[in-house]
Amino acid sequence: MKDRASWAWLLLCGLPLGAAGQILQFGGPTTAAELMPEPRGDLLEFVDGSALHGQLEGMDLQHGLTWEKPEVRNRMLFRPTHIDLIRLARAQSVSITPTCHLWFGDGDDLYGAITSLDDQRLGFSTWFGGSMAIPREAVRAITFLSPHYSVVYEGPYDEGGWMVVNSAPRSWTFHDGAFIGTGRGMLGRELHLTNSTTVEFDLAWSGPFALETGIYCDVTDRQEAGSGSCLVDLTARQVSLRQTQNMGIPFGMAGVPLPEGGGKDRMRVAIECDKAEETASVFVNHLLVKVWKNCSFQGGGTGILFMQQNMWGASATLKLSHLKISQWESRSEPETSAPAGATDAIQFVNHDRAAGKIESIQNGKARLALAGTVLDIPLARVTRMEFAAAKAPAEASNPWRVRAHFPGGGSLSFQLEKWDDKGVLGQSALFGSLAFQPGAIREWEFNLNRPKEDAVAAGDKEFEEFDE
Repeated sequence: MKDRASWAWLLLCGLPLGAAGQILQFGGPTTAAELMPEPRGDLLEFVDGSALHGQLEGMDLQHGLTWEKPEVRNRMLFRPTHIDLIRLARAQSVSITPTCHLWFGDGDDLYGAITSLDDQRLGFSTWFGGSMAIPREAVRAITFLSPHYSVVYEGPYDEGGWMVVNSAPRSWTFHDGAFIGTGRGMLGRELHLTNSTTVEFDLAWSGPFALETGIYCDVTDRQEAGSGSCLVDLTARQVSLRQTQNMGIPFGMAGVPLPEGGGKDRMRVAIECDKAEETASVFVNHLLVKVWKNCSFQGGGTGILFMQQNMWGASATLKLSHLKISQWESRSEPETSAPAGATDAIQFVNHDRAAGKIESIQNGKARLALAGTVLDIPLARVTRMEFAAAKAPAEASNPWRVRAHFPGGGSLSFQLEKWDDKGVLGQSALFGSLAFQPGAIREWEFNLNRPKEDAVAAGDKEFEEFDE
């Protein structure tokens, strides 16, 4: 029976097998599993696509951005006009236990806790600013997180610890805050997952590809799926799901096409394994693609695997970045993207939805005015609130308007005044004066209103005044 299980796995997955049906290596000269090296140094990316490694020394309105590179004797100074982003290697992990995820109309988002809501203000508590009042009109949506929500991994720019099994030539490598896959191979990490899990990542590619993401897998010096694991197969056109039963026998569930426009050359992918409801859900670009039911996650695996397969005789180049893995208990309502409507709406844990006017949040209840009736709804029954479109306070546009991305998730845009090794200062139309510790920010995003595809090259004398 075990031999039949191994052969079934081989035929369905197209992967070579080791003893007892274990997935070990890929075709060509084999290599032992090895640790991915830890990334080092900050990264500066310009809007023309060029990049510079080194260390951020400071930013202020008077001098611009100061950058240090070991190979260059003098410090370099740049204006913010031509900077796309700065990724910091020294960001510190933030220990937070948020109860909700707040979305703003300008694209910012924060994790924290709701304290109150009326027709003018939303009371919100954050890890960086304590309790504060936010204009209601600036809020787009609130997602209430499941109990014991936590981020177990964020990267791949914060630490090493990934195991890689490559074929020859080498497949998975690390470069500038992303994993680059250029051939058939496995990439895995042991995360000791115990609860329901969400895996999110940005994926970009060149050429036809087939990427398999495994959740609740066995990740040691020998990487394998194992019973109870969730295996999501993704191409530029469709997504499908497989699971493994006892004895390692896989069974497939119907694949579905991706949403229109979801598979050009990049996408944002989210995979959610809900143990309470025994479902697996896949989202592409924040749109729900498919929910598979009657899934089992009872195996012994507690890690994550990424496996690129060579399906067409030539391997694509994949870029896997902005990876976030979280876990939680009980049920969860996946976060989806939808345009703001003309009325407020509440989504419930039983997946029902009610549209009306959200009047307040107080004493653990939300008050909803619905067709002449007022309902007081316990927040424990609510998974998401969406607010009618409104004109939010506008931020003045200038080169020093930036968006800071925080460890553990969340982002906030504001006018940057100063950054050095002592602190970060800025001004926000919503929050007023802001102050952070330097290590509380993982990534800086500049030129927020410029389309990312627009490449602007600096002139020959662009930085002349800063180089003296």
